[in-house]
Amino acid sequence: MEATGTLARVDASVTITFVRTVAATPEASFRALVDPALLERWLAAATLEAVVGGGVHLVWPGEGEMRGVVTDVADARVLEYSWSEGDADAAPSLVRWELEPTDGATTLRLVHAGAAESDAVGLAAGWQSHLEALDEVLAGRSMDRAQRDARCDELVPAYRALLDGA
Repeated sequence: MEATGTLARVDASVTITFVRTVAATPEASFRALVDPALLERWLAAATLEAVVGGGVHLVWPGEGEMRGVVTDVADARVLEYSWSEGDADAAPSLVRWELEPTDGATTLRLVHAGAAESDAVGLAAGWQSHLEALDEVLAGRSMDRAQRDARCDELVPAYRALLDGA
């Protein structure tokens, strides 16, 4: 399922937003956001403590890693955490997931706020490729890392154009 995100300049940063319907309950969708075994199938190798103040650590072997802290969580409805990729001078951005039941499915809203403009295109393309992988995982299928990376590369020009028009 292709659902392109939006990019909006906000002060000196960019907010990336995706709103899409996933073919799973909010509970199953939320589980895919917090269960390290499921996260690894669609996003990255993960450690995530789904409690306020809990740590988040995502690793893309050979590509990088992210660390954060959970700032908001509501069972099967909301998950929010800071996002820092290691630049000690850069303020962390914020990732927020909101899930709402929709006729046997779930409306998933992802907002990645406060992204540096230099990172926004890659983050947006990456999020879309990972969300497409999430769709596959929730449907009982899979999308491997090479497929996700190829899809991300394919999406970069479209997100560059969106940012240039924002």
